[in-house]
Amino acid sequence: MNNDKKSNFYKPEEHSGLFMDILETDDNTQHLLMKEKTKYTNGAEGIINKVQSEFLEKRRAEEIDLSLKNRDKERFMALTSDGWEEII
Repeated sequence: MNNDKKSNFYKPEEHSGLFMDILETDDNTQHLLMKEKTKYTNGAEGIINKVQSEFLEKRRAEEIDLSLKNRDKERFMALTSDGWEEII
């Protein structure tokens, strides 16, 4: 029988640094809130930017359809040109 697991695979000393913040502070939530940036900041900002841009694109498509329906050439041209974000 071949055992694929290595006897020294888990090294607790490598992971002890992850928990030191929790042990050193009374309330880890307050500790995180006081920091300007955390390890989650970049990921959260990326998700927020993606959601905002998807919302703007969807809103733009709706506004373009509405301007076509109402035959509003000026609004259509504004929404399909550069700087359309300022119009919405």
